[in-house]
Order: sequence, then C-alpha cells, then structure tokens
Amino acid sequence: MASMPDSSRAFRVPKPSGLYWICQAAGWTAYLAYLLVVIVVFAGVNNRGDIVSMVVVFAVVPVPLTHALRAWMYTHGWAQLREWRRKVRQVAAAAMLAAGVTMAIALANALIHGRPWIPAANLGWMFLGWDIAFGFWLWIYEAVHARRRRGELELIARDAQLRSLRAQVNPHFLFNSLNSVRSLISEDPQRAASMITGLSDVLRYSLASDRQDTVPLAEEIHVIDEYIGVERVRFEARLQFEHAIEPAALAARVPPMLVQTLVENAVKHGIAELPQGGRVRLEARVREDHVEIVVTNSGRFKPPEDDSGYGLHNARERLRLLYRERASLAVRDDGDTTTATLSLPLEPAT
Repeated sequence: MASMPDSSRAFRVPKPSGLYWICQAAGWTAYLAYLLVVIVVFAGVNNRGDIVSMVVVFAVVPVPLTHALRAWMYTHGWAQLREWRRKVRQVAAAAMLAAGVTMAIALANALIHGRPWIPAANLGWMFLGWDIAFGFWLWIYEAVHARRRRGELELIARDAQLRSLRAQVNPHFLFNSLNSVRSLISEDPQRAASMITGLSDVLRYSLASDRQDTVPLAEEIHVIDEYIGVERVRFEARLQFEHAIEPAALAARVPPMLVQTLVENAVKHGIAELPQGGRVRLEARVREDHVEIVVTNSGRFKPPEDDSGYGLHNARERLRLLYRERASLAVRDDGDTTTATLSLPLEPAT
C-alpha cells in the first residue's frame, strides 16, 4: 500500500534546464497570441494600454506562477504519490491558480478603470480559460517527466544487463585458463609459471575494463596478444596467430573483452579441435562510419549445445544494448575455415 510522502523528508528541487525555459516562453507566448486574437476580435479592444496590460498578465505572470508550482510539486514529493492522488492535487492546483489570476485581473480592472467588477459571465469564462491553461501546463509537464523517468529506468536496466553480461566474461576465461595451467603444472612447471604470469595480465585488464562500456581497440589488441601468449604455452606450434590492423582502427572504441572473446572462441572451438592445429587471423579496418573487425580461424564452426557461459549470444546481446541496430556480429562457416565479422559504429577515442 502506497503511503503519503514523509513530510520530514527534504525533496531537492533540481535546477531547470534550458529546454524548460524555452518551453515556458513558447507555451505562454502561444497562449497570449490566442487570447489576444480572441479578445481583440470579439471584445473589440483597441486601446494600446489595455493591450500592453494583457501582454503583462497573460505572458509574464503565468511563468513565475507555474515555476513556483514546479518547486512546490518537488518539495512536497508529488512524483512519489499514487497517480489518483497526484491528479487530484493537479486539478486543485490548476483551479486555485486560475481563481487567483481571475481575481487579480478583476481587482486590477476595478483599480484602473474605476469599475467595481467584471460581469460574472466574463469572470466565469476567464476562470475557465485559465483553468484549462494551467491544467494543460501540468499535463504537458507530467508527460515530459514521465517520458524522462521511463528513459532513466531503461538506462538503469540497460546498465544492469551490461554489468551482468560483462560479469560472465571473467569466470569463462578464468576457468578455461586454469584448466590449462593445471595440465601443465606436473608436465612443465616453468611453462605453467609463465602461463600464470600472462594470465594475471589478462585478468587485470578484464577487471579494470569491467567498469567501462567501451575501450580503444589498441587496448583490446594488447590483451589479445597476452592471451595468445598464454595459449601458446599450451598449444605450442599448433597455434599460429597473425593480425592486420589498420592504424586508423586502433583508436576506434569496442566493448571490452568482446574481440578477445571472438579470438578465444576461434582457439577453443577451432584450433583446439584440430590435431594438427591451425591459424587465427585478426583484421580490423575502418569503412566510412564504422569499424569492421574480422576473426578467421582454421576449423569448422561448432556452436555449443547449450547457452551456458559467455558466447556469441552474450556478445550479440551486449551489442544490442550498446548500439541497438547500429552494430552486428555474423559468423560464417566456409567448410575448412570459420569467419566472425564484427561491425561497430566508429566512435574514436577522445
């Protein structure tokens, strides 16, 4: 059950953005133009002083009133209320502001023109006009903020998903590497120690980059070289690795450990399955507004029977969260070779 906001809690009033002031000025200026046309055409007002006073009342006065209402809504926690409670308050606020402006105009009219009162029918229409105007302002304001809140929630959900996906990278790589180290400890302790050194460098990078959405490709290439050094301890001459990276592509930003995972898959599902071993080739090039990264390995593409661990599904999900439809990952089996092609929007490192 939702409760009323705690009156003892201090709700901070955020500083309004430039867009807020632009909307305020544009909205009330449009309302003024509408009223001027209606009043001049139907009421026959042609006195310059009356027109100036209407500009002041209809265009200037509503801005501080609605700005004060905005502060009131924040300080009293209207956003935390149930919708029906918030709606009741909004209807009441619009009516109170409309009544206050109508009464102020009536009193000003009595002081300026010596007439004690504006006819009741005119007051009624005036109140209704202001009530609709303030109600429309509240409706637009809430709609904009509802959209912004949805965007914030989507961003929070996106970040949570990315953290979850990135968290799967380290255990997957660590377990594979530890198995390799275990097999070497009894056979060749010195090579096992060398492998642990390289493994620590890779893990240090993966842990540090876990806090970033993207890193320069140059950093990713460096950790891939470290990873290949670790795997060469295990595969020796069975693993051949080469890369051809355009200098312009080194500054492009990529999701951390994603290209490394493509290379790791090439080794694990390609080279490791071939008794004679094979070759892994990494290429990166800039094509207009995107960077294209291609990983080619000897051996056929054999997708895992389940979705456990960090694999292509995980990689594609990360790309979807980060880039929507602007990125792609395709894997092609050419019989004796497998090619993974990654395309990312070009976002140079700053």
